[in-house]
Amino acid sequence: MDTRELRPNEMDSVSGGKGGSEEELPEMPGYEVYQIQRGDTLTKIARLYGTSVDNLMRINRLYIQLSCDITEGYYIYVPV
Repeated sequence: MDTRELRPNEMDSVSGGKGGSEEELPEMPGYEVYQIQRGDTLTKIARLYGTSVDNLMRINRLYIQLSCDITEGYYIYVPV
């Protein structure tokens, strides 16, 4: 297991975490449910939806603990 600390510029490019919800999320006003795709990063998703990584992490604080912590096929909320 690699236990070195990541530098801040590495945080958004790591994949394979355990972030997002394994189950599809219920509808929530002002947000849509996004299924994380292969190669996604929070930076990429934030740009796509015109928001920030910090905002995505705040919205999904129950599902994502670190910005590198997203899992392909899992679900997160994104603002519309």
